[in-house]
Amino acid sequence: MGEWGFLSSLLDKVQSHSSVVGKVWLSVLFLFRIMIIGAGADKVWGDEQSKMVCNTKQPGCKNVCYDHAFPISHIRFWVLQIIMVSTPTLIYLGHVLHVIHKENKLREYINTHPSSELVKVPKYSDEKGHVELKGNLLGTYMTSIFFRILLEIGFIVGQYYLYGFVMDPRVVCSRAPCPFTVECFMSRPTEKTIFIIFMLVVSCVALLLNVVEIFYLICRRSSKRKSRTVSSTAIAIHPRVNGDSLMKK
Repeated sequence: MGEWGFLSSLLDKVQSHSSVVGKVWLSVLFLFRIMIIGAGADKVWGDEQSKMVCNTKQPGCKNVCYDHAFPISHIRFWVLQIIMVSTPTLIYLGHVLHVIHKENKLREYINTHPSSELVKVPKYSDEKGHVELKGNLLGTYMTSIFFRILLEIGFIVGQYYLYGFVMDPRVVCSRAPCPFTVECFMSRPTEKTIFIIFMLVVSCVALLLNVVEIFYLICRRSSKRKSRTVSSTAIAIHPRVNGDSLMKK
């Protein structure tokens, strides 16, 4: 798990700047992807090539057959998936840190120049470093979710076309230097199939959470717009009502 420490610390910073659904997505990423791969999956898949048995002793044949069946190891594929899916979120984190740093400098200027006629005020963050999802920051956040959706779909489709979702215990290969059509047999195919299906389910859950978060942010933004419209309409109508009542009196 030590290899994931740096990525986990960065993603942990994103939680305080995410929506409610985004925090659930990050929890799924931590618990059911990073921890599962670091704690259990590596032990299950560590012998996938060394324990493969072929019905020939031709040197190099087993390596060629393994490469034919698995162009990339499942573990390395899932690690690449986690890194790529996390990248849009880390880009959003960079934008957040830039905004906080910029607005903290603005606060310092306002405190040191209280008499300055400065129209611009901090818009996205407060003094404690908490940000509000709106404006350009909300656009960056929704863009990161959109790219996460595309990456999740791409990796699910890629896994299907690379080696499917069921671990076939028998691998048939006729590549050189194999002298004939060789049959190789993988170790613990049922246990590995369970892990493949589990990781597929986690990917689908993460994909669903991303879609739900998009709709959640859209609905929250539209409700805020409606409340602003109602409040501005009430402010515009209220003086007229008072004026009419005074004229009647």
